[in-house]
Amino acid sequence: MTLKQHITVSDFPKFFLGFDRLQEDFFTNATDNSYPRYNIVKVGTTGYRIELAVPGWDKSEIDISLHKNVLTINGTKKQSDLSTKDTKESYMHKGLSGKNFSRKFKAGDYIQLEKAYMDKGLLCLDLIEVVPAADKPVHIDIL
Repeated sequence: MTLKQHITVSDFPKFFLGFDRLQEDFFTNATDNSYPRYNIVKVGTTGYRIELAVPGWDKSEIDISLHKNVLTINGTKKQSDLSTKDTKESYMHKGLSGKNFSRKFKAGDYIQLEKAYMDKGLLCLDLIEVVPAADKPVHIDIL
């Protein structure tokens, strides 16, 4: 038998000291709910865009924060906004959800939120990776 056959996820803390948080972070997103649906797009070499499907939502009902490498998007609708204003109307089918939501994404150390905007029913968040000069590799020419 080889070493490969015996290592399991529970063995990570034994071999990677200080990386026990990695296991916790990895499995935190495993129970991901499906609302709202989203896309993650790679833009160039250092950019990303997250697109959340939020039809019928107003930008004043959405709160976005990036704190300690966690990007959080919360949507809160007042219950009175969910019903139709005209009493002569009633939904026969309601397929667009207006329920409150909280969606979290883990972000790298150098990820910054550049801008957020609404486009065709999508909430778009443009992110960019900005690595400080002190953390970039130094290339030395051989003389």
